[in-house]
Amino acid sequence: MGTGIVVKGLNVCLGGNRILRDLSFTVNPGEFVGIIGPNGAGKTTLLRTLLGMVEVESGTINFQGDANTPNSSMIGYAPQSRQLDAETPLRAWDFVSFGLPHRFRPWITKQDRIVIKEAMHVTDSERFANKALGKLSGGERQRLFIAQALVRNPQILLLDEPTSNLDPGAQENLAAVISRINKERGISVLLISHDVNLVAKYAHRILYITKGQYAMGTVKQVLQSNVLTRLYGAPVEVLNVGSKIIVLTSATNSVKTSICLHSDDCKQEVLSDVSV
Repeated sequence: MGTGIVVKGLNVCLGGNRILRDLSFTVNPGEFVGIIGPNGAGKTTLLRTLLGMVEVESGTINFQGDANTPNSSMIGYAPQSRQLDAETPLRAWDFVSFGLPHRFRPWITKQDRIVIKEAMHVTDSERFANKALGKLSGGERQRLFIAQALVRNPQILLLDEPTSNLDPGAQENLAAVISRINKERGISVLLISHDVNLVAKYAHRILYITKGQYAMGTVKQVLQSNVLTRLYGAPVEVLNVGSKIIVLTSATNSVKTSICLHSDDCKQEVLSDVSV
């Protein structure tokens, strides 16, 4: 089972600007949490803070599982973007192997090969294991980034917009792969995405972050008029249209977000356990 995370009163400043303000939430072991919100709200900063790459001004982060502090193999991380030379001859297999938690060992053992093969199998990337990295499609590369994170045998998987810049079919396929990893391996997943449709379909709960505000709960709990109005500091209207929720701002009467709940009987209600 994956490791849980308890964040209390987290404050983070970068360059003199407060990025995260008094943020508190819990991720249960083995839970899939989607993180959504506007650009600049601090979503990527949050993942980097969980990794220990960004200094905490105040507040606490505790990992609850087999270990109490992050180490080289507890957390697997796939960043938002990586610059890859289209002419690189590096094989997909070799790229995944770079994720192994070995610093000074110049060879790969039999056990390492088993781990790499399993990571590529679960991400459906075995079929292009010998293909040059520069010749892969965007969706194929994203699968490799996740496979590289998985060879560390993590208890927590942090994914920063893994479906960005992919066509809708590739987004759906990759999201399904991540969901399967979460279910089969019991790894706790935190996934940042601007595609709220995918988040609604696969995440157990969502953490919605705006500048200085946040809410956490199920899709039905968070995507409500009163919750979003508080988050954005402006009137927001939430409409049910068939299986979708359409979010409108009263000021502009323009569509800001649409989300498919994959259910025609979604009711507008805020439950008592939504975190705000």
